[in-house]
Amino acid sequence: MPDISPINHLQGSSVPASIQRTQVDAPATTASSPKHTEIRDRVEISDHARHLEKLRQSPDIRQSKIDAARSEIAQGTYETPDRLRAALLRLLDEIEPS
Repeated sequence: MPDISPINHLQGSSVPASIQRTQVDAPATTASSPKHTEIRDRVEISDHARHLEKLRQSPDIRQSKIDAARSEIAQGTYETPDRLRAALLRLLDEIEPS
């Protein structure tokens, strides 16, 4: 079954990581000593996983954006014909993609 990542981080963070087991032969000290084998695990974290972790640590709310919107609403400059047109076009594009 192929790995299918979730579309957003709300569904959990099952980020695929590459895990490899390597076997390293320890150097023999004498000809009569038994050969010892050391097994080491190695984990590689993908760039996608690193990016998701940065997003997880970032604040959910950007207060500067909220303050700017509140200020524009208070001044009566938030709702402009251009902004309304852009919002309507985005809505129509979501409903009926080109």
